[in-house]
Amino acid sequence: MNGPSGDTQTILAIDIGTTALKMGVYTTEGTPAGLRLEKDFSRGYVINTYNDGLFGDIEPEKWCAAITEGCRSLAEYMGEVDAVSLSGTTPGMTAMDSDGRAVYPAILMLDQRSRTEAASIIDRIGLDELLGVTANMPVAGGCSLASILWIRNHEPEAFAKAAVFGHSNTYVARWLTGEFAIDPSSASLTALYNTVANDLTWNTEIAKEFGLAESNLPALLPAHGSPGRVTEALAAELGLTRRPPVVIGGNDAVLAAYSAGITGPGDVINVNGTCEITLVCLPRCYPSKGYNIRAHVIPGRWLTLYVMNAGGKAFEWFRSVFCSEMGEREFFGTFLAGAIDAWLDRTSAVTYVPFLMGSRYSQLPLRAGFTGMSQETTREELAAALVRGLAEYQREHLKEIGLEVPLSDTIRVTGGAVDDAVLRAKRKWMRNCGYEYVEQSSLRGAAMLACEHLRG
Repeated sequence: MNGPSGDTQTILAIDIGTTALKMGVYTTEGTPAGLRLEKDFSRGYVINTYNDGLFGDIEPEKWCAAITEGCRSLAEYMGEVDAVSLSGTTPGMTAMDSDGRAVYPAILMLDQRSRTEAASIIDRIGLDELLGVTANMPVAGGCSLASILWIRNHEPEAFAKAAVFGHSNTYVARWLTGEFAIDPSSASLTALYNTVANDLTWNTEIAKEFGLAESNLPALLPAHGSPGRVTEALAAELGLTRRPPVVIGGNDAVLAAYSAGITGPGDVINVNGTCEITLVCLPRCYPSKGYNIRAHVIPGRWLTLYVMNAGGKAFEWFRSVFCSEMGEREFFGTFLAGAIDAWLDRTSAVTYVPFLMGSRYSQLPLRAGFTGMSQETTREELAAALVRGLAEYQREHLKEIGLEVPLSDTIRVTGGAVDDAVLRAKRKWMRNCGYEYVEQSSLRGAAMLACEHLRG
């Protein structure tokens, strides 16, 4: 017999990514160690990038459409699902009316439109106060409050309709259950959450300073908490006959860390997707204007979040511009690996400035660029410089945070933009240590939280 009171439980994990949604059906005999992936589903979607690349958003209805399609693809398991658990891109700031409908596209972390608003938050509250309470410096895209203020300033009709401001898991949870909710790992980058205290409270003083009430923010739940069960009507549409509880889950990168065992001080994980993110587990909160900090999904721990907005996206851009005749397999499997190995132990005058999609840690619209080229420069040398530039960017964070906490001798790695050649490059240019690859970790992290919820 399956179910919370039986021997085997079935979990539907959903990862709302920046450019694609993934779903996985897991079965377990009650513990995260026993999780087994039975079947998965993936569907890409187009994000909106415009105004010279400074704006980046998506219609959140695309998330629901992909989930609906995924449930149909996984239909043979839907009648057995005991819990649904969420992982999501954040901020993914979504303004919703009281019925949970989006009144404006969800503003993604790569968005740069709200630099003025981010600066105004710092001016009015003070950077020291913000770091001391919220643990993060407001920046465009990476700060929900800045995006909220931009909507208020530039889209007043949408702002007037908005009742609640949340993230991707807030929107999907509201669609599934009828309730607004968010978790601490997602709330950490709002500039409205007490991240340093991490006590499931909004900072109502900052909210009030900018004309927001606590009712404009979703309910704060621990990552394994649930805002409710899938509504009867939607459960019937999706084939979820048991009307399972929805676990609010957390930020996708944090759940990747959770699933990979990043729980002890100094543990490190490097996530390689559309963005490249390095996270270091901390025994206490060490705020800095040079990186983000998120609350972990486990008590008494925080994680640094050092983001390069264009990680895997930079590889995709390079292929489309310099190697458009190649398919993905040839580019990643042959060309890129060959370029890395050709230049791994050679000195190159070419450098890559990696800000192809801006920076979370600057008020300026930083740009990417290659320098040091000559008429003898080849596209292989450019590709190697791109890989080196991304690796050296992450190296700087490890050097900085290593002054606060001793780092592990092994870095866990996850994401689709990694192969053996890229790992060789990381070992050479990022940090000379061991690297351990972990697959589908955001989904697994969400499923692990569902296990915790079902155990009660």
